[in-house]
Amino acid sequence: MHRYVQNRVLVYLKMLLILTDTVCLNVIFVLVFSGLSATGLVNAQEVISSNYYSLWMMFNLVALVSSLYFRLYENNTIERLEHVFRQTFRTALTLLIVFSGCVLIGHQFTGIWYFLAAIILLVSIYVGLSRFVLTYIYTVLPKRFRWSKNVALIGHNDYLSAVEGNFSQNHAFYHVNTIKYYDEIEQRSKEEKVAQFRRYFEEVSKLGIHDVFLVSTPDINTYSKELIMAADHECVQLNFVPAVSATLSYGNTKNDAVRVELPVIRSHEESLSTMENRIKKRIVDLIISSLVIVFVLSWLVPIIGLIIKLQSPGPIFFKQPRSGRNNQTFGCYKFRSMVVNKDSNKAQATKDDKRITPIGKFLRKTNLDEFPQFINVFLGQMSVIGPRPHMLSHTEHYSKLIQHYMVRHFVKPGITGWAQVNGYRGETKDPGLMAKRVEYDLEYMNNWSAMLDLKIIFMTALNMIRGEKNAY
Repeated sequence: MHRYVQNRVLVYLKMLLILTDTVCLNVIFVLVFSGLSATGLVNAQEVISSNYYSLWMMFNLVALVSSLYFRLYENNTIERLEHVFRQTFRTALTLLIVFSGCVLIGHQFTGIWYFLAAIILLVSIYVGLSRFVLTYIYTVLPKRFRWSKNVALIGHNDYLSAVEGNFSQNHAFYHVNTIKYYDEIEQRSKEEKVAQFRRYFEEVSKLGIHDVFLVSTPDINTYSKELIMAADHECVQLNFVPAVSATLSYGNTKNDAVRVELPVIRSHEESLSTMENRIKKRIVDLIISSLVIVFVLSWLVPIIGLIIKLQSPGPIFFKQPRSGRNNQTFGCYKFRSMVVNKDSNKAQATKDDKRITPIGKFLRKTNLDEFPQFINVFLGQMSVIGPRPHMLSHTEHYSKLIQHYMVRHFVKPGITGWAQVNGYRGETKDPGLMAKRVEYDLEYMNNWSAMLDLKIIFMTALNMIRGEKNAY
């Protein structure tokens, strides 16, 4: 399941497991050597003379190779507790056998059997205790802290049953909401069918579910494009599960039915769809936003704020409702660049706009008005780099005019983005200009990398120095 629907808790557990295993195994090695040397059971000078560090490196190397060979830390393993148990046993057993053999062959020192016995004992104790704690984490905490990721499964009753059990059976980190339909939908026209699925997508989106698996029968394949567009409009990631595979079985019992390893066709596959990349991006966002808040906004806000107050009455910051990830509304912060007016939440700034104050014109030209949005980044509502968040009225308007417009809401909005550094910013009266923005936003999502983000940051800094011709 994790291959198609990302649950950040599983990624954190994976990182935690790698960290604790690495640290604890090395602590065990050092404790065994230090303890046996202190009691005289192992001659420390004799071990050091036979290269203690090569012994330590060999222990880590065997542990690393064993974990990689048995795929202990891969997503498919971490997803289920029984898989973790199985691969942990295989990895630990291989580590102890191979390491013991290498020590006996390549190193000879007094107390070697005490050393190996202590390593085997403490590693076994650690594996048992750590996996016991992991059992509690997997079986109790998901329910207590609601770590389960909600997904929806939609399909015809005749084809759904084979898939339903495989998706929802004994899973701590995913909860499957099933929507069944019967023969009457098959008797409707194409438009009526699409309208029905659109209502399904609206229903799950209101419940906060943005990952849907659709068991696709042959008739669905004829209007799959329309279904994807309907799902995109509700910020729903659509995954097609072929019905012919869903009903496939082998053997003589129900337990032999094909499980989650079904062929799944995703409607969108971009770099930022993986939770690992999202977490990397979030860590960078936290670092950058923290530095800007502490070392820039701490002195910039009082200076800019004083000038704003002197030029026009009203607040220093302008907080405007904008469309965020999954089309969730959030308050986007900016330095107030206009006089207080009732049209600020619906009317874009235009050239020679009389609402803009003198300091506001400078702030907009240099992009300094966007700096308070680092607070939004710190709060997790935005990213440093991403599609620019639009006003709610613009989201509603352009989502009806531009194909795939809502796909840009699959990721967090950014302070600056690929479209902006390529000149598409400012006023957008022409729908064609907004379409180009969307095109660049989707290109960014499909080709995201840390280097691309770095490139956009440098291009934004250069634009700030030169001044934006489209900013007014």
